[in-house]
Amino acid sequence: MVSVPKAEEEVVFRERVQPDSAVMSVSADGVMVHIRDEGWKEVKTVSISAVEKRGEGDEAHLTHHSYRAGLWEANRFGQHLWAEACRRGVDQAKTVVCVNDGAAWIWALMFICFARRIEVLDWWHAVERLWTVATSGLSADAALVWVTTQKTHLYQDGLRQVLQAVRLLYPRGVALPEAVRQAVGYLFSHRRRLRYGTFRRLGYPIGSGTVESACKVVVQQRMKQAGMRWSRHGAQAMLALRCALLSDRWDETWTTLLPAS
Repeated sequence: MVSVPKAEEEVVFRERVQPDSAVMSVSADGVMVHIRDEGWKEVKTVSISAVEKRGEGDEAHLTHHSYRAGLWEANRFGQHLWAEACRRGVDQAKTVVCVNDGAAWIWALMFICFARRIEVLDWWHAVERLWTVATSGLSADAALVWVTTQKTHLYQDGLRQVLQAVRLLYPRGVALPEAVRQAVGYLFSHRRRLRYGTFRRLGYPIGSGTVESACKVVVQQRMKQAGMRWSRHGAQAMLALRCALLSDRWDETWTTLLPAS
């Protein structure tokens, strides 16, 4: 009879991390830094936050932010995104809200990492397209009035009214300027991510300000000062330390860097 070592008899299950809230928000973006001998390279960044809704009719409030950032290709970045999500218990959350701009690589990673998710296009990226349409065929004053009206429609799930308003500006038979055609195509391709009225009623965030702030605070504030040039290794090390510090994990991370006594 072959004896089984005691160590092989014991099965230890990883403790599941519980999320900070029932609804968790995930946003990703990229920002450029200068790498020696390579030029400007993109630092991909993810921000994960707890979502709180303080009262009926109030905007969603995001808290308990944490970050991952690095000079990675999209597939490698996806692994780090998922690792941070597991560390925050996102896989145990009741609802995962992914708020991002229109970049295809970001939405592909969200699709891969989170089977059940709510997809939201960042509000201001949608508004930028309204301005593109308005300024292509209207005076400054008329464009302001038009955009203000269409923002109200869009804020209340009224994409159909927005598209009808575009048609009134450019009736059938009138060629759309290329910038307008692209803007309308952008809004239509993201139409399922533009239900801002529904998202707000459910207490979901509609802006990706947390990751845009992360790009500034985690990356640019430290790594894009005048004349800075980084080695790839040095940049990645600094990004790791910045993420640990601003995710409130400095003490936990620092102990792992100390030499064993």
